[in-house]
Amino acid sequence: MDADEDIVLLTCSGCMTEVSEDDAHLISYSGDVSCENCKRICEHCDDTGWENDDWYYVDQSEMWCQTCMENHANYCDDCNEYHTGSSYYTEDTNNSYCEDCVGNTSWCEDCDAYYAHGCSDHDGDDARVIHDYSYRPDPIFHTTDKEERLFFGLEIEVEARQNRSDSAEYASRLEQLSLAYLKSDGSLNCGFEIVTHPMTHDFYKNEAYELWNTLEALRSRNGIKVKAWDAPTAGLHIHISRAGFNGGAHMHRFLRLVYDNQTLYEAIAGRSSSRWAKFDDANTDYVSEDADGNREWKSRRNLKNKLDNSRNSDRYSAVNTQNHATLEMRIFRSSVNSETVKSFIDLAHASVEYTRGMSVRDVRQGSLSQDNFTSYIQDNAALYPELNARLAKVANQLQNV
Repeated sequence: MDADEDIVLLTCSGCMTEVSEDDAHLISYSGDVSCENCKRICEHCDDTGWENDDWYYVDQSEMWCQTCMENHANYCDDCNEYHTGSSYYTEDTNNSYCEDCVGNTSWCEDCDAYYAHGCSDHDGDDARVIHDYSYRPDPIFHTTDKEERLFFGLEIEVEARQNRSDSAEYASRLEQLSLAYLKSDGSLNCGFEIVTHPMTHDFYKNEAYELWNTLEALRSRNGIKVKAWDAPTAGLHIHISRAGFNGGAHMHRFLRLVYDNQTLYEAIAGRSSSRWAKFDDANTDYVSEDADGNREWKSRRNLKNKLDNSRNSDRYSAVNTQNHATLEMRIFRSSVNSETVKSFIDLAHASVEYTRGMSVRDVRQGSLSQDNFTSYIQDNAALYPELNARLAKVANQLQNV
């Protein structure tokens, strides 16, 4: 008898090709089978299914079948992703929020509940000056005589030390001056967020006097002092206008500079946050196969994918690329020290300008290294005095890098 006659052939229910019994994979108790190319394994229950079945990414890392998703995962209406953590619901919309996104809502102590747009019954006196998280006024662009397209917007989160109404009332003067406005933020216990209108680097440094005077008052004046640097719930974000870049290649070089020099940026920013400003969000999972056909999931950095498919990236990352008009640097520790905040703006501006005219050859020759970038900052000390002072302050942290 021919040895081939002992081979039992089965038909793959996915692509209808014939496979040997040894190579077939059982899909269901009804006898459906799959070939190697058509099968997919649920990373939660380890059951095998077909590639064209409904599959769902959970926690941005694992591929689950529909049954596991429905029974063991939760959907977040804010980030539109499935997760395994707790879900939180808002009283005014009944939307579901994951542990990361619930910070975008407002917590009412009196109601013991979250609100997407703030509690209308218990907002208190400071409701007059602190807008809801969803508040989006028309931007007022501030610039000097220099013609610039590169604008920056600050988001400074602070916690009240005593009465939130007093500090918020004082900070609201910035709205009357068309420099900034205040918003609530669910990630804060009893504070608010100072959001500036877009300003150029030159305007921030040389014209925004009342902004710096206000921050210094919030830093030192009794009765209105706030917590920022010493508040673990608070951060500082800088939005950078996409229109200020020379295109996608320039933005990619900017991202490379930030992500390739994590230690430098975190040292200057004053914090390392794997939750709110992670550096591994640009990693792309892929399957690697060795010569023997063994497969394993691996990860590699893909910044181009982070730009081109920004909705698939994590907004709680070192640089959030999900906003249509801006790139958002989320790495900074909050501060109302005007010198420190100016150093942060210097860093954002220097990162953009340093990578603006850089060629592919420059990148290949190591121009994105920490040493080359810090040399650029030091060579432009007149433009970046606060950043150079900050760099000198954290020099010990960078000696062995």
